[in-house]
Amino acid sequence: MGEANNADRLMNVLITKMEDMDGNINALREENLRLRKMVSNPTHMLKKMGLVRSTTPLTEDVRDDPFRNDMNPSSIMKGDNSSVPLTNEAFHDLSWDDIHEMAQNVKDVTV
Repeated sequence: MGEANNADRLMNVLITKMEDMDGNINALREENLRLRKMVSNPTHMLKKMGLVRSTTPLTEDVRDDPFRNDMNPSSIMKGDNSSVPLTNEAFHDLSWDDIHEMAQNVKDVTV
């Protein structure tokens, strides 16, 4: 009788453990579903974070912005006879003496 009692007790413990594990798996599935739902809509996530979407119109009274790629050569050049190179290749071809000379010219003009 002792062995049958031990076997029944072991079986009950194993069944209880499996039920607990099954419950944990179901809880994880539900949490995973909630997380997927949350991540599937980035706008909703950003709104929950407190960030709001806004756009501002371009201003009309400000000079061109080189970071938006709407720069005209005339917006940075002081004149047609400017010594500032117009292309990246020309900038890379400058010597250090030329760069120092340009910096000194700018310093002399602005001071």
